[in-house]
Amino acid sequence: MQRIMVGNGVCMITEIRKEAPLFPSVPRRRRLAALFVFLLAFALFNVWLSGQYYRMGYAVSSSLEEHRNLKKEKDLLKTEILMLRSPARIEAIARTQLGMVAPKTERILQVR
Repeated sequence: MQRIMVGNGVCMITEIRKEAPLFPSVPRRRRLAALFVFLLAFALFNVWLSGQYYRMGYAVSSSLEEHRNLKKEKDLLKTEILMLRSPARIEAIARTQLGMVAPKTERILQVR
C-alpha cells in the first residue's frame, strides 16, 4: 500500500494490496465435489454394512439349523446305544452267534 501526501497532512492511498489469507479459500466447485465424494463414500459404506448384516443373519440361521440337526442325530445315536446295550439283545447274540448256553447248577463253582 502506498500513501501519497496531498497537502495539509492528508494522505491518499494509491494502491491496495490484499494480504494472503491464512487458509487459502477453496473454490466452491471443489467444496461441492468433496461433499459429493464424502456422501457417496458414506452411502457405499452403509450398503456394505447392510450386506454384512444380512450375511451374518444367514450364517446364524444356518448355524442354528445345523445345531438342530446335530441334536436330532445325537438323540438317535443315544437311542441306538441303548438298544445295542439291552440285555435281551446281548443274550440273543450269545446264544445264536457264540453258541453259549445257560450254566447248569452242577457246573457252578463257588469262590470263597
